[in-house]
Amino acid sequence: YFEPEDQLLRNVDKIRSIPAVIVQGRYDMVCPMMSAWELHKAWPEADFKLIADAGHSAYEPGITDELIRATDSFRPASGK
Repeated sequence: YFEPEDQLLRNVDKIRSIPAVIVQGRYDMVCPMMSAWELHKAWPEADFKLIADAGHSAYEPGITDELIRATDSFRPASGK
């Protein structure tokens, strides 16, 4: 997806000001946890949420719950 493979890490300054939440399942075998942790170290402004009982799927209850929380956190306080 990225060329070169570390493109996101090398260019994180371009997105640093964008609010973000990194949601990572502990048992994710598709995107290893170390990749998410390295991204968070390079982008400490982004929240990092490790879901202890989840893998890769957004349909796992813990991942779904955290993605909804993350999305809701970006909603303006007025609720509009």
